[in-house]
Amino acid sequence: MFNIFSFLTNHCDAPRAWGVYFQDSASPQMEALVELHDNIMFYLVIILFGVGWIILSVIRNYVNDKSPISNKYLNHGKRVPIQKYSNYIIHKKYYSTSSSSDNKHPQIKVNAIKLYENASVKKQIIDENKNKSGIYLLTNLLTKDQYVGQSIDLGKRFTKYFTLSYLKNRNSLVISRALIKYGYANFSISILEYCDKDILNEREQYHMDIIKPVYNALKIAGSSWGYKHTQESKDKRSLNSKGKFTGANSPLYGTTHTEQTKELMSSMRKGQENYFYGKTHTSETKELMKQKAIGRKHLPSTLEKMSKVRGNPVNIYEICNSEGFKLIGNFISARRAGLFLGISGSTVIRYMHSGEIFKDRYKFSSK
Repeated sequence: MFNIFSFLTNHCDAPRAWGVYFQDSASPQMEALVELHDNIMFYLVIILFGVGWIILSVIRNYVNDKSPISNKYLNHGKRVPIQKYSNYIIHKKYYSTSSSSDNKHPQIKVNAIKLYENASVKKQIIDENKNKSGIYLLTNLLTKDQYVGQSIDLGKRFTKYFTLSYLKNRNSLVISRALIKYGYANFSISILEYCDKDILNEREQYHMDIIKPVYNALKIAGSSWGYKHTQESKDKRSLNSKGKFTGANSPLYGTTHTEQTKELMSSMRKGQENYFYGKTHTSETKELMKQKAIGRKHLPSTLEKMSKVRGNPVNIYEICNSEGFKLIGNFISARRAGLFLGISGSTVIRYMHSGEIFKDRYKFSSK
């Protein structure tokens, strides 16, 4: 028995054929494989803990009340979407001093052909309305506010509504902000009717007059006519656009049009191609332009540029006995040259065109 324990103690790590105990590798190659195995296991454990932490953070932080858009599928199975082909109740919101809860949302009966009680089932909504034109209604299930819209392809329109980046790019629209804020699960979609695209405006206006949707900022179907931005909205748009596309922010910064492009742009504004061809300003427009021009003052830099464009450049040469005529000054206009010599600009132009010497001393030239 002593010999057996002595054998195990002294030779337990020596590689032997058919050894069932822990032993070292018998070759450098096997030693490298064992080391690779240990390294792989170490990094796998780190990756496991990292991925697990991310998953637990997502489950904990992205809950429905914090981010309803990103968790639109969490409500799956809670409310089964029901498609109805009958009359349903639409709530019309108005404000009253009455404390009675019965008067807050009077009920108006509207004929709808389809109702999706949960807008988060987007695949069904898109598939059933693909390539169909008609009028639709979005209803906020929490506030009861509504939006009436139209589209020649309802499937494409709903696809855009279900794209978060599309809503963010159109954050100025009330319905876009509402969908982002409340989430798709808190909206229902109703198909009020399918109709030909030629009468979409007429049918949309019909439903807007009945429902009077809160989310519709424009009250005329298919047009922005009659809608006026508030002064606050105008000020915000003006402030946001100032300096936004100037200097290095301009899309044409550092570039110039080629001669072919300039010629093409010029030809598109000549003759009958000009948008103002055959038209004249009305008396009211002329008077308005005149009133706006009164009291207008240009900056010195602007006046300098205008003088360079509109003026006649003049060079003044003075006669010298030894060198002939010597350049003593160049001016952007004849008026400026005349002021230099104390004469009128017309005198400078007359002598410059005739080539005569002014007072046998000065010569004017445009070169």
